[in-house]
Amino acid sequence: MNILRTLILTAGAACAGALPAAAANLDISMNARAMGLADSVSADSSGLSGLSLNPAALGSIRRAGIEFTARNLSRVAMGPLDVNGMSMAAGVPLSGPLQGALGLSWSHDVLDPVSLDRTLGLTYGSRSWREIGPGALDAGMTLRVIRRQGAYYPGTIARASVDVGTLYRWGDDKAVGVSFLNLNRPRVDLAGYFDRAPLILKVGYAQKVRRFGVFADLTKREPSAEAGASTTGSMGTEYEWATIRYGTLAARTGLNLGGISRAWCAGAGWGVLGARLDYALRIPMSGGSKPSHIVTIGYAFGSWNTETEYERLLEGELGYRRELTRALEAAEIKQWKFAEELRVLRDEIGDLRRELALKSAESGEAKESLRRAEAELRLKQLEERRAAAAVRLREMETERKLLQERNKEAQFKADWRGYEDLKIQGVSEVVLIDRLRRILEQYKGTGLDLGEANRELQRLLGR
Repeated sequence: MNILRTLILTAGAACAGALPAAAANLDISMNARAMGLADSVSADSSGLSGLSLNPAALGSIRRAGIEFTARNLSRVAMGPLDVNGMSMAAGVPLSGPLQGALGLSWSHDVLDPVSLDRTLGLTYGSRSWREIGPGALDAGMTLRVIRRQGAYYPGTIARASVDVGTLYRWGDDKAVGVSFLNLNRPRVDLAGYFDRAPLILKVGYAQKVRRFGVFADLTKREPSAEAGASTTGSMGTEYEWATIRYGTLAARTGLNLGGISRAWCAGAGWGVLGARLDYALRIPMSGGSKPSHIVTIGYAFGSWNTETEYERLLEGELGYRRELTRALEAAEIKQWKFAEELRVLRDEIGDLRRELALKSAESGEAKESLRRAEAELRLKQLEERRAAAAVRLREMETERKLLQERNKEAQFKADWRGYEDLKIQGVSEVVLIDRLRRILEQYKGTGLDLGEANRELQRLLGR
């Protein structure tokens, strides 16, 4: 029996020689949508796709949701990998002081022939944590527990791993993300198999133009037990189109290029009334020909009644408008205060000049020189204060004008999104035409681009 056990362990070691670190420690996405985009979603904040690649991407979700995934992987960016597994991910938006979202992830992967890996992760991502320039900066962190049970290698270990990330979004369609996975680089050794979770740096970019999205990632990995350091670039595209009766369809494709592995990915998705089904296929372009498959089914909780959904959308947009109005009023108050302070400074400068002239006439030459020097010093200080106040006043005026423009543009975008949601839900053309006419009347003469709304109205009237 001892001889047989030795032979089995030797065969297992030979088979594991081509394996990299455990799947639980790698930058592998949680669902089929992300794999269809070649895992280039570290800057994508639309759903749970980036949960395992950038914790900060979770904070922007608006609805509670859950996803279940089954996957069969034969090759990843770090090299060959034989994994049969499943995973679950869930996210819940938070309000109040902890505005953002809380996520839970779980995976169960058979890493043949080395081990059985299980992970359980808890993620928090902020929403609009810091306003910087034209956009908002978010941050997130994941605490993940990795449990590895040996197959041919005896033993069981449990380790904790930490992921951190940031996401900067500006406008309504652009984002940049940076994340560090396995920040503490935990050891995941088994008897006869020594390994450490590699530190992974990911930098991503995402941009959406209506229903078309472009995603790109650059990944740098430290060496692990059987794979050296590697750098990978990936890019994916996605297009979604809505149907009146059959929900939303999506097509995806992506390319993964690296020194160790290269692969082409493709995927498709279908969603209706909160439910979603996605499938992705990864075909290796180097180092093998066995494809990888992944299927995800998910559901976003909430009311999907058309009228209720539209009311919820309007309520959210009205809240955003109220925030902009309060910011505009605060800016106007600050501007008034600086203007008043500037007027007081001007009066003090005038009084000081008159006092200086009077003292110059009454005092002797020595005293006059001393007082003149003191007065000139005070005058210089007041001039500096007045100049600083004038600069601040100009900045406040610029900020107030910018807030006014953003308020108009945000109102128009909110109304246009509301119209598109009504259109997707299959509302009658009479309601759509009435909605378009209200939008055009409301924003006529504001300087905004109403070309798309005019064309849509002409199309509906021409039917």
